[in-house]
Amino acid sequence: MLASISHDLRAPLTRMRLRSEFMEDLDHQRKLIRDIEEMQSMINAALAFFREDTHLEQSTAFDLSELLQTIIDDYRDQNIAIDFTGPAHLVYDGRPLGIKRVIVNLLENAVKYGQRPCTALSRDDHSICIEVSDEGPGIPEEALQRVFDPFLRLETSRNRDTGGVGLGLSAARAIIREQGGELTLRNRRGGGLVARVELPVCAHRR
Repeated sequence: MLASISHDLRAPLTRMRLRSEFMEDLDHQRKLIRDIEEMQSMINAALAFFREDTHLEQSTAFDLSELLQTIIDDYRDQNIAIDFTGPAHLVYDGRPLGIKRVIVNLLENAVKYGQRPCTALSRDDHSICIEVSDEGPGIPEEALQRVFDPFLRLETSRNRDTGGVGLGLSAARAIIREQGGELTLRNRRGGGLVARVELPVCAHRR
């Protein structure tokens, strides 16, 4: 239902954009166009979110450590240095494209809002853990859970000027929970944020 509503909103927004071109007050025109563009971005993000939820990737065995190092290499090609600690190889039975999307989202946040991002991979008898951390401003303690709410953006970091509509963490947590895991956030002692992805050793199948 929400996907249908989001899709149907595109037409009236397009009409509003066209009608705004005839406004004589340029300041109000600029503000209206900005609001329309923000709504269109939210709709596009919502539709992508709903579509991906209805086409779940099949689980497969893959090298999780190699996947993380490949992502980090892609950032290195952009002259962005990200430290990695963990085993050279770690085979996991899960959804590699979904996990890649989650890690890229977490790293994008770390690069955009923090400093010196790093990734750590570890495993014990019950779970596999991926931590993405940075040395940025962190998140207010009272907002650590609310940032997972769809379309929520913190005024200090996520706004029209920095981009994004606040669906990244919602989608990321949904992807991890589909695999029987959990995504949590905590502030680092001394400054910064840690995003922790915990995945069960035996991946949840559906």
